[in-house]
Amino acid sequence: MDNMNIKYLYEQLRDGKIISDIELQREIVYDTEKQVLVIDSIITGIPLPAFYFWKNKDDILEVLDGKQRIEAIRKFIENDIQYQDKLWKQTDKKIQDIINKTELSIVICEGKDQLKREIFRRINTLGVPLSPYEVLNGLFHGEYLRGLTLYVGQDRDTLKVLGSNSRGKNQYKILQLLMDLKKLTRDPQTINDYVSKNQKNSFTDDQKEIGKYIKFVSEVFDGYGQLDIYFNLARKYFKDAVIWKQKKDEINSRIKRYLKSDDAKLTDKSKEIEDIIQAVVNNISVDDKRLFSSDDKKEYLRKKKPNEDNKYQCTNCKKYFYIEELSMDHKDPWSKGGRTELSNAELLCRPCNIKKGNKS
Repeated sequence: MDNMNIKYLYEQLRDGKIISDIELQREIVYDTEKQVLVIDSIITGIPLPAFYFWKNKDDILEVLDGKQRIEAIRKFIENDIQYQDKLWKQTDKKIQDIINKTELSIVICEGKDQLKREIFRRINTLGVPLSPYEVLNGLFHGEYLRGLTLYVGQDRDTLKVLGSNSRGKNQYKILQLLMDLKKLTRDPQTINDYVSKNQKNSFTDDQKEIGKYIKFVSEVFDGYGQLDIYFNLARKYFKDAVIWKQKKDEINSRIKRYLKSDDAKLTDKSKEIEDIIQAVVNNISVDDKRLFSSDDKKEYLRKKKPNEDNKYQCTNCKKYFYIEELSMDHKDPWSKGGRTELSNAELLCRPCNIKKGNKS
């Protein structure tokens, strides 16, 4: 599958290098309302289905699937239909640029005529499920989602943090982060209810609310595989943005080292990344070794005696537990410079470990 932007598609269509009027195709059946909906989908970032072309012996691309959408695009650019009461020539330059630069997914086929007809039959009888955002936009399309799409497509920090967009993936991610901000759940029904309530409202207020945290993440972190963690840390430590930016190189270096280690598979990434950053910000030198190994635990237990039930004592609550119910922890927290050495080790039950956090 390849890509072709709309500007190039229109030029090829105008120059006769793409033709949509072939024997397999039906006449134009989209009424003006549906044609305008095609334009609206492009502007609001709702991906159009792939366009299928047949490359004939003269190297002309014949449209196998997508004629109705192509004709809608052509009619708007040629000022035959209006979008929001404006012809193409009256449309804002930014909107024109969005349309011109929109990448369309295309498939170019070639071969015998029999194959051409079989491809046409199949692409017109099979469908692709809608993405969560495509469903959402279909239900509640309006000013709010239009503003969200423009924000996702134009804001520099958002583009950097979210990366390439596909079928509204980035819009939906922003909505999930907004749910976190508003202390709502991320389930689809909650998101649907929120968008429904704001369908006719501007996205501006929510953009301001979420934008400052996205900017924080963009300016501090190098990679965004842990975006949810970084976003929540940005909210929690927003007042410390200046010092985080000053120490971003060391922060990112330590996070990368941690994520590549085996420790990352065994620990709570959210807590560990926060501890790493706090250690950097507070100029604390931490041990490169984060966790006690199984060998460390065996060595430590050699010096401890179990009770008659073969249970070991929790250092904090003094209750006895089976060894698998206890974890080795640092007496002096690792995030505050405590070394991962047996002299700094203690056995804690799970409740005591959680309660302790990063306290000594």
